[in-house]
Amino acid sequence: MPPKKAKGGDSEGKVSHGTEQAVLAYLQKTNRPYSANDISSQLHGQVSPAQAKKILNSLADEEKIQRKDNGKQQIFFAIQTRIDVPNIEEAEEEEDSIKERAEQVGKLKEENRALASRLQALTSALTDDQIRERIAKLAHE
Repeated sequence: MPPKKAKGGDSEGKVSHGTEQAVLAYLQKTNRPYSANDISSQLHGQVSPAQAKKILNSLADEEKIQRKDNGKQQIFFAIQTRIDVPNIEEAEEEEDSIKERAEQVGKLKEENRALASRLQALTSALTDDQIRERIAKLAHE
């Protein structure tokens, strides 16, 4: 029989601070809701589902994340008020930049259409050698 694990010296039930920070960073980075099982699978076995549940409940109790109870299942997500939102001037600058780019795209598409039709016309036209051959053929007839 394999030896039994000694009680007290085992760190199985304990959660490291680094693991807790990894879970918190993942929730903030992805900015979408997850259950404890989802977190466990998304972190590729870095934490077990039971550890993930403990960590997520601890973070929710410390108000670092939010928890929503839905029947028996709990969903955890990053606090939305801590997300950086651009100010009005930055948003307007971005909109102006997007409009400029859209105008550039429209001009480039039009230029592309004109060049494509010119290319089509040039490729369908006879070359100088083909014209000479036709003239010679018609002269013989």
